[in-house]
Amino acid sequence: MKSKKLALIPLLLIIFVFAIGYVGFRFFDSSRGPLNGSIEKEWLERRFPEKVDTADTIWQVLPFGYTLGPWPNQFRNEPIVTKLTYSKGPPKKFLQSITQLWQPVEAELTMMGPKTIDPELKQSDWKDCFESSWSCKSPRVKLLEYVSGGKKDGQLNKVTWFDHLEPDGPRGLHLLWDFPKYRIDDFIVITESGIAQNFELKSVKSEIGDEARSLIYQTLGSLKVKEDLKASREWIQSRIRSVKLDEIQALGDRKQKLSRLIEIQNWLFSLLSVDPTQVTPFFHLAGVTHLLALELIKLQTTYFENQESWILSAKPNLDTLYQYSKDFEEVSIPKQIEALIQDVLLQQQKSSTVLKNN
Repeated sequence: MKSKKLALIPLLLIIFVFAIGYVGFRFFDSSRGPLNGSIEKEWLERRFPEKVDTADTIWQVLPFGYTLGPWPNQFRNEPIVTKLTYSKGPPKKFLQSITQLWQPVEAELTMMGPKTIDPELKQSDWKDCFESSWSCKSPRVKLLEYVSGGKKDGQLNKVTWFDHLEPDGPRGLHLLWDFPKYRIDDFIVITESGIAQNFELKSVKSEIGDEARSLIYQTLGSLKVKEDLKASREWIQSRIRSVKLDEIQALGDRKQKLSRLIEIQNWLFSLLSVDPTQVTPFFHLAGVTHLLALELIKLQTTYFENQESWILSAKPNLDTLYQYSKDFEEVSIPKQIEALIQDVLLQQQKSSTVLKNN
């Protein structure tokens, strides 16, 4: 009996050493950052708004990349305007990014164009990768490179896998970055074939930021994810074909006119997110932006708190659209957009002169 007990000692020592090593490895692995250990799961709810696409709601069904669903056109009773960042084109399939100014500086949502981070990984592979703490390091590094631009001073505090009860609901990775005055939520929607599309919400640490985070959760939860862009293109093209700018221009209610022009702007940004390969939508967007800029310049009344920031964003947007138009073979459109830019500058100069004289 004594010899049997002695024989068990080495085995127990081996088990003890292995257990200590395993615990130590898990601690060391997770201590190097949230991207290195296994992650938790969070669930998105489909809280589809009661009303969409009506005059008495803020919700409109729009496509952005591979997503389609209700998006807010207002935040805290102010219209949401959008700005475009230039990237050498012409775009082959998607724009690099567009940014919605929910509340300028305080809450901004950047929607990145879909991208294949690792062609060997499908959606289920990405999920398995992040649920494992023993392997799959290379894809994690690639994903971090995809989202880490401009976040060198931030701390990655949390990584979760978000899931949905609906088969066509969004699934993917949620990275939370912390900064002294604000935070960034990266919601990386991953399609079944493994294509990633990042929705990056930058929000201040305040009531406004909390409200923005709540709204993005509701928005993402109500989206559908489909890799076939045909239906999305047809949806937004049909909506844009219904626009009659002369009727909008004839509106006597200045506040309503501003809201409608911004709404049409966002429809065109939505179209560019699913089909930026033609120059015509860039030209139409420049035309609507020009009309909006002229309305804002000549206003003597403040209808919205963010009016001043909208004026400041109009010229950069027109400059960006001009740069994109030059990447296409159509030579007349850049000249037409350049004329719109010059008209805005002229009207700003006239407005400044009038203010000085008064």
